[in-house]
Amino acid sequence: MASRSDKPSLAPSAMGPFGWRDTLGLLVVVGILGALGSGFVRDQLRMQHVETPLIVDVKTTTGTQTDLCGPVTRDGRPEVISMLYSNDKTAWIEEAANRFAKLCPNIQVKITAMGDIDSANAILAGEQAPTLWAPADELILRYLDVRWRKEKGQGKPLFQTSEQTSIARSPLVVLIWDDRRQVVEAVSKARPPKTGPWVELLCPVVPTNPTLAGMAIEDMVPGKWIDWYNPLVPLPTKAPARKKDAEPKPEEEALVYRAPFPTIAQMRSWGRMKFGHTSPTRSASGLEALYLMAFDYVLPPGERQRSTEQGVLDFERAFAEQKQALGAWLRRCEAGLDPAPDSAHLLTDTIFNVGTSRYDAVVTYEHLTFDVFDRFDRFASAMPGLRVLYPEPTIMNQHPVVFLDLERNLTDARKVAARKWIDYLLSTETQKAAIEHGFRPASPSVSIRDHDSEKNAFLRFRRYGVTFDTVVNEPPRADGEVVHELVRLWQDATGRN
Repeated sequence: MASRSDKPSLAPSAMGPFGWRDTLGLLVVVGILGALGSGFVRDQLRMQHVETPLIVDVKTTTGTQTDLCGPVTRDGRPEVISMLYSNDKTAWIEEAANRFAKLCPNIQVKITAMGDIDSANAILAGEQAPTLWAPADELILRYLDVRWRKEKGQGKPLFQTSEQTSIARSPLVVLIWDDRRQVVEAVSKARPPKTGPWVELLCPVVPTNPTLAGMAIEDMVPGKWIDWYNPLVPLPTKAPARKKDAEPKPEEEALVYRAPFPTIAQMRSWGRMKFGHTSPTRSASGLEALYLMAFDYVLPPGERQRSTEQGVLDFERAFAEQKQALGAWLRRCEAGLDPAPDSAHLLTDTIFNVGTSRYDAVVTYEHLTFDVFDRFDRFASAMPGLRVLYPEPTIMNQHPVVFLDLERNLTDARKVAARKWIDYLLSTETQKAAIEHGFRPASPSVSIRDHDSEKNAFLRFRRYGVTFDTVVNEPPRADGEVVHELVRLWQDATGRN
């Protein structure tokens, strides 16, 4: 390899057949190409995730930045924190992280999106060791907490449940075809159920004390629409024709259009009631649906206490007493069903893409329905309607974030940096962005109704049944041991993992 002194000179005498003018022209061309190339590289970099600088200039840090981002480290390098969060928040969290990186170069946030049950498994297996964990609901926190203590055998808890911080909110809802909704509401009005909606709708016509002896597993499924509707419930009758000269009554003038009620023949053609939920061992929404089914089964509405603390004790006592019967009922209801999808996003897309042949309704998150309604608007003339229902009770996912002290890497400086990141997620600007991504704000100072934006889906999709003013009636969250036991009960009942 030639040394620096061995390189040929650019003197005219050493140019061979090329003169100095040719060389100058060549350098100009190379320079232009280099400038164009560097511009292309810069454009490409702008398209990628914004990186935090390795060294922060203390002199350029303002007082406002210090309030927002905390102090700069002594060596000028950014404090690195990581956050593992439920993948249904991906768009919102990525947008917030990019903005935060520009505002706070002294903090580098590494974010990883993953399904809640998968993230719990990854933490248990040591594959993920984040500074912060943000699943969908406290139910998942309790589920991981008991598994951590059982499988790791460590006395020190993985996190402090009492120190969780809610960063967004989203209720568990039912997305249903409108003709099915009409039947559900008519039956509920004519024959109020003794059980809650999660027993009535997810396991219709299934006896609470079933006899399983001799029953084929393929018959262990929910009942049919026509059997659930019951011919005793009368069909709505047409109003008598009004005489031409008769004056309309005030209440008649206020009547609104209602779609024709489904006929008996239509209901018979619907076959079995197909209310789908995700797998309780793969998805948080499936675990929540299972929990609500169990809550309705062991503690019917007439036996519940208003006190949250007493309600937890009542549920845990009733669960222990009726565990065997609950397992038999779950087997009779779900053992013959096809395997449930692994994600709420996939399940929600399926009801739109496949239609009524696959699902009459699905259990999903409120924020996931908005994308369906947005697409539905473009095909409304060619498709039947979809509506959202808010069963009582249901779970309001608080999207809590907690600190994880894994491998003893939670230093004081890292705690301060992580807290600044959480504070930013709760800031007015970021909470308004959460609304535009379909989440209800966790900050009480931010109002859905007052957020005047075309991206506010809560206001745009009220015609599909979306409501955000009513108080959501929630069940109490049981101890993690009960949640873990409930999952195993479902696995044994259905034969699935």
